[in-house]
Amino acid sequence: MKWKIAKLIKESAAEIRVDEEVDFSDAAKQNSDIIKMSKVLVTGKGFFYPTTRTMEFNLKIKGEMTLSCALTLDDVIHPFEAKLEPVFTWDQEKYDESSEEHLVKDTIELAPVIWQEIVVHIPLRVIKDGAYDELAKQGIEILSEADLEKEAKTRIDPRFSVLEELKFEE
Repeated sequence: MKWKIAKLIKESAAEIRVDEEVDFSDAAKQNSDIIKMSKVLVTGKGFFYPTTRTMEFNLKIKGEMTLSCALTLDDVIHPFEAKLEPVFTWDQEKYDESSEEHLVKDTIELAPVIWQEIVVHIPLRVIKDGAYDELAKQGIEILSEADLEKEAKTRIDPRFSVLEELKFEE
């Protein structure tokens, strides 16, 4: 998923169709959260504008990543799907760093932009179906936030336990 700008200008390509499966397994190995990654299906179109020195894409990415369950550490398959519309420019004079455009020199490459989008879609934690039941069978009880608040209200802080023995007359 690389295109040389000179080649696009030479061929007068106005529109490029993208329909590829991309393997990000090497990049996924460098991310400690991802155990395994399927090939990512990338579909969409790219629109080449030589007069404004830009190329815009309308892409859809779809794939699955295997992550570790936050409770049981078992593997959980997490599907992801996203739409992205990256814009590439090779006009340094008009390039604005605060814009969402990607500045390129002579080659437009989609893989780093797609990988960046995949990383954004990694959840902070995943919990597999039935994880709470599995832990309960092992004798591990996980309290809900409501249970924790209720317990905190009824429990006395050990630092103040001496005060409980003092009696005040009213």
